[in-house]
Amino acid sequence: MTTVLLAFAPGVLLKGALAGLLWTVAAALDAPPESFVLAWFGVVLAAIDLRHHRLPDALTLPLAASLLLLQFHHLGEALLAAAVFGGAHLVVRRVRPAVMGGGDVKLAFGLGAALPLPALLPAAILSSAVTLAVAALRRRRAVPHGPGLLAATWALTTL
Repeated sequence: MTTVLLAFAPGVLLKGALAGLLWTVAAALDAPPESFVLAWFGVVLAAIDLRHHRLPDALTLPLAASLLLLQFHHLGEALLAAAVFGGAHLVVRRVRPAVMGGGDVKLAFGLGAALPLPALLPAAILSSAVTLAVAALRRRRAVPHGPGLLAATWALTTL
């Protein structure tokens, strides 16, 4: 049992340290609450997606609901941004299903709620750049897009 816990601990510690770092940066920059929600969910979802190539609904749906609730004062714009950002990813999924998974589309709908309309194009470009960087670092053609989406959204809401 102890061996299992010790083998598991470095990954947990790394994820905790990364989430703590993102929280610290968000706090130092007096970022909006969305940044803190994205930091926690982002680290967990990115780790799952990188390891298993899956984005579980048990995490993506509460993230989307949280981000929408935090935008209650701009709910109409948040819903429109979610529809545009998620819709663009849905089009890519329909045209080239091998390029993007359904979890990425659901995640994009939720993340769009945290972004103002003018930030949607920069978010798409930055998320693609992060995904390409992950592919280069891993020396693989097929890498998950979720970490790129999460990193870009956190950066654009925080910085």
